[in-house]
Amino acid sequence: MCWLSSVRTRVKTALLRGSVSISALVGAMFLAMPAHAEGYLLDGNFGIGSGLEGGDTGTGQFGWRRARLRITTGMDFRSDESQAESWGFRAFAEIEKRATLGGEARYERWLSHNVGAYGGVIGVVTPESLFGLTTGMDLVIPFGKRAGLFIEPSFSVLPVGSDLPSSGPLLWLLLSAGLKLGL
Repeated sequence: MCWLSSVRTRVKTALLRGSVSISALVGAMFLAMPAHAEGYLLDGNFGIGSGLEGGDTGTGQFGWRRARLRITTGMDFRSDESQAESWGFRAFAEIEKRATLGGEARYERWLSHNVGAYGGVIGVVTPESLFGLTTGMDLVIPFGKRAGLFIEPSFSVLPVGSDLPSSGPLLWLLLSAGLKLGL
């Protein structure tokens, strides 16, 4: 019976070691934090701009006039794995004559770290409405790794809304400039 007790002891020891190993593995799996393979980079911006506004002048003729001064702020979201593509969201307020509030959502494609182009939808929501499409460029003059001055020429066509000229869409040729910060 001597050999039988040593076999039982070896089996008990193997079972004990196996159960400790399995419980340690299961505990490590449940306590481990999930790995984040992809992160997001955020850029915030704040700027001011104006330009030209085109549309019916009230006489049935197309004409241009100076666009109202506007303040813009927004965020750009991009993946750290594909920094050439991003999504941008902007809010703006026109502050001359009567105040308006609007925004835009855009897809941005960066040709280099400092030069990009975008296209998206734009709209004014209050006090009257205007909606349309916008396109433009972003030029960034860097001030270190996380800050820069942006210059943004844009063109927008707004064919829908309650604040349209009497015939045809409203056109905006704008130039904005401001501060861009990597968050």
